[in-house]
Amino acid sequence: MANQVSGRFSPENFGFTMPVSNPPIDRPPYYFRNVESMSFVYETSTEAAASILPQGLMLPEKNATALVTFNRFHFSTVGCYNEAIFGINCFWEGEAVIYYDTILVDNEVGLITGREPYGFGKLFANIKFERENNLIVAYAERPTGKRLVTGVVRPRDLLQPGPSAPAVTLKVIPSPEEGAPPEVCELVMVRTEKSIVTGSDGKVEAFTGPGNVSFDSDSVLNPCFKLPVEKMVRASWGYYNFTLPYGKVLKRYPPCVAATCDVNGVPRA
Repeated sequence: MANQVSGRFSPENFGFTMPVSNPPIDRPPYYFRNVESMSFVYETSTEAAASILPQGLMLPEKNATALVTFNRFHFSTVGCYNEAIFGINCFWEGEAVIYYDTILVDNEVGLITGREPYGFGKLFANIKFERENNLIVAYAERPTGKRLVTGVVRPRDLLQPGPSAPAVTLKVIPSPEEGAPPEVCELVMVRTEKSIVTGSDGKVEAFTGPGNVSFDSDSVLNPCFKLPVEKMVRASWGYYNFTLPYGKVLKRYPPCVAATCDVNGVPRA
């Protein structure tokens, strides 16, 4: 055998994420400025929400609420892109949080930033913002041409700022070995630092008004589409700044071999 030379690239020099020799992002925090955001909160079926909510998170017995948020990132330290976010309002040890099941995104660095450090379940999609008269519209397609979700709002009343609930994700990293359980399976909480942009007149640039969100076609690609819109609670639009800091592991689940999705997209053991 010919003489061999050992690799010299040692762990203390690895980048924050893969490829570690040329990572697309560095360590948190990440900064987002002038984010255009539309959010739709609605009442949904408690049973439907409970079916995709990880154990340890709690729902009210009645009047469970879910939300769909569209974000347009004009500038961030991880790029410019659009998102469609699907969440469930719930509780962790009595604290109000939002569990984010799925996020659709149209930029690979935005996907990596949320998925790898924090466990946000991000997938690629086609996401657009449009304006017509006094209406603002956002929608997501996956694949392009198959409209999955649409939100429409007519901004009217100034939005009164309030506290934002922490985000909770289920971070799962599978094992490369056959029959082995995930190497990581844990609930993660992230407390984003969020503020509404203030205009030159001293008033916030955020509004509520009439609006609604609709799921436009059946899909097995995202179980949040199975959370029916029973009653709209609030539709809003505005501009925000926020910072994404490090998160915190809330709970580690015992190892268990992954299930496989059936024809309806439902994981079965």
